[in-house]
Amino acid sequence: MMIKRSLLAVSIAAVSSQAAYAAPFMPMDARGLAMGNTGVASAKRAHAPAYNPSLLSQAAEDDDFALIFPQLGVNLSDEEEIADEAQRISDDIFPAFEDAIEGVAGQSAGLDANIDTLTQDIAALETALASGNVTNIQTAQSNLADSLNAVDGDLVTTQSAVSDLTDSLNSISGNPLSGRLGIGAALAIPSKKFAAAISLSGTANVSARINFSDRDLSLLNSYVPAAQGYVDAAEQVNTAISDATADGTITAAEQTALEDSVNDLQNYNYSSDDTAIFENGALTDEASDANLTSTAQVVAVSVVDLGLSFSREFTFGEEKVAIGITPKLQKISTYHYAEEVDGFEDVESDDIEDSKEDYSKVNLDLGASWRFGSDDQWMLGLVGKNLLGGEFDYADAVVTPKDEDGNINGLPYTIEGGTVSLDPQYRAGIGYHGSWFNAALDVDLAENDPIAFENPTQYASLGVELDVFSTLQLRAGYRTNLSVSNAEIVSVGFGLSPFGIHLDVAAMANPNNVEQEAGVALETGFYF
Repeated sequence: MMIKRSLLAVSIAAVSSQAAYAAPFMPMDARGLAMGNTGVASAKRAHAPAYNPSLLSQAAEDDDFALIFPQLGVNLSDEEEIADEAQRISDDIFPAFEDAIEGVAGQSAGLDANIDTLTQDIAALETALASGNVTNIQTAQSNLADSLNAVDGDLVTTQSAVSDLTDSLNSISGNPLSGRLGIGAALAIPSKKFAAAISLSGTANVSARINFSDRDLSLLNSYVPAAQGYVDAAEQVNTAISDATADGTITAAEQTALEDSVNDLQNYNYSSDDTAIFENGALTDEASDANLTSTAQVVAVSVVDLGLSFSREFTFGEEKVAIGITPKLQKISTYHYAEEVDGFEDVESDDIEDSKEDYSKVNLDLGASWRFGSDDQWMLGLVGKNLLGGEFDYADAVVTPKDEDGNINGLPYTIEGGTVSLDPQYRAGIGYHGSWFNAALDVDLAENDPIAFENPTQYASLGVELDVFSTLQLRAGYRTNLSVSNAEIVSVGFGLSPFGIHLDVAAMANPNNVEQEAGVALETGFYF
């Protein structure tokens, strides 16, 4: 009477390991990430194409070219904090369910074994009734009573374990885990009159969830009612035997009625949806080794940008405003894969690659920035990214049910595909630039939709930087998602920049729960 442990163990592993992420305005550079993901009015030279191309014309007059290579960042997010619950299922809840069914050596036989004993005692009772010997009948009836008491105790323990398990599975079903991987490189030549940069970046956003089906949850919830029905019927027979043999005798009519009752008990049936739990008074093989239909589903999108950024400073009245533009070629690839959870551990890379859909797109970023203040230490920035937008389909995913040996075990079914939108993103920022202190504040002006299963994003970010003798930079930041609650992030980082060589490192995490969201980034650069 056991659901394969591998089914739930694999589903929990899939929940715990799959990474997914929405599509926020969040370049993965180390300096910006350390400063709370700010940069629209504070990015420097080679970082400008990722945040605001107009900043290429805000560099100092003596700034020459800048090169960033390589740039690497990764961000993982567990928005609903399901990793802890999945771990609790794996470590505590499922073992308790397993112990209730299979028993614990030296402590309890378990529901499965005790129901087998009950079934044997019912068969023995049938033989005793056929003999007509009251002593044999009473002995068999006594053994049946002992078996019923054992099963009754098991049912209480099993019901508690099943309730804990189904409650936990329901709590994580459909909730996303998310992640984002970013790589990049850029070469920038800043200038007030005509600045240019070439940048290459790639991001992979993966969005995954486990869908525990209603059928599977119904199946889990059916074991105790099925066993309880069997026990109730056996107790009625047990009571009837006690009444019939109370005076030490049994009549022919009573014997016939009891034989009919035992026969009915041996034909006991119970089904859950399309799954038979009991047939002819015995637990079915399908119920003992159930094939769950719950699925793990992954939607992924990778975007590769090759951009040429141009910027120039213009004078409007007495104010100087820089305007920048980045036309770019994009390659977008979408993926959609789904598999029953008990087969997810055997996923091949070719299976995911087969779901790939490729698209090419021309897109555009446009930005402006304005220095102000008595010493031009303040800057206001505004940018629109991916202004031409785009929609990209991901294919249907076909799931082929298989048994634990990998053999096809049912008809294939389809999980419908969908569309990923690459919508325009708008952000404004203000920054302060001093000789040893820099600060920035960025705010998304519109909400950014997720790729598939996650929360939308609309970030507000704050960052600071201390520059020690133009050699050591210490950074810290804060970011919150205005679209949802409890989505704060704090970040820290540092930079080393001797002789124009830069090494930057950053880390970020939710201060209340690191497992809810965390990320790191690092890069090397050359500034002259």
